[in-house]
Amino acid sequence: MVELLVVVAIIGLLVGLSMPAIHSFREAARRTQCQNNLRQLGTALQNHHSQFGYLPKVGENDWGYGAFLPPHLEQSGLFGTLSPLTVKRDSHLEKQKTSIELVLPVFLCPAFKREDKLASGEGRSNGLGNQEIFNRRTDLTDVYDGESNTIMLGETTTDHAWAKPKTGTCSTPPAEGADFGSKHTGGANFVMCDAAVKFIPSHINAATFTALGTIAGREAIGEF
Repeated sequence: MVELLVVVAIIGLLVGLSMPAIHSFREAARRTQCQNNLRQLGTALQNHHSQFGYLPKVGENDWGYGAFLPPHLEQSGLFGTLSPLTVKRDSHLEKQKTSIELVLPVFLCPAFKREDKLASGEGRSNGLGNQEIFNRRTDLTDVYDGESNTIMLGETTTDHAWAKPKTGTCSTPPAEGADFGSKHTGGANFVMCDAAVKFIPSHINAATFTALGTIAGREAIGEF
């Protein structure tokens, strides 16, 4: 009996010691998957720019940037149904409504545990565009601060649909409740204008983060 109790105690100790490692492994896997999703969005935006000479403008025909990306995400049929370049977003159009309610995993962060759909029924997006980039048809040649030093989009924990127009500002470092933030520990993932994905910590200097959000501020960007 004593030996059995010792064995049980040892097993319990080993399980207790392994739990933090398992949690850390799962978080690392979720962060990697999130980064892969964002990298796909960054590449799709780069391909859109290559095709048209500019990035999509949020609010054009009342669409979010996500509505312009399906052809570059192997979703050409969806793009044909939405027709964002010529048709205005209209929740009364049944065919369109069904499409914007689709859940597209590439727009989601696996660490975010809320419903994949908003209360409105629209498919959620954890990728929010930078207002400085998407408030116009931005040509990347106009990003004078350098594509690697300018945020294109980043994670958000706010309610946001991939088809609906919404942008955020870099006035506040990444945190829950701010425009940009995540469920990852210590910061959030961002896509720069060169499509590179970077993890930016919540403790980043506020002025540096704001500078990363401008396209022609000509600020000196240090380490971040």
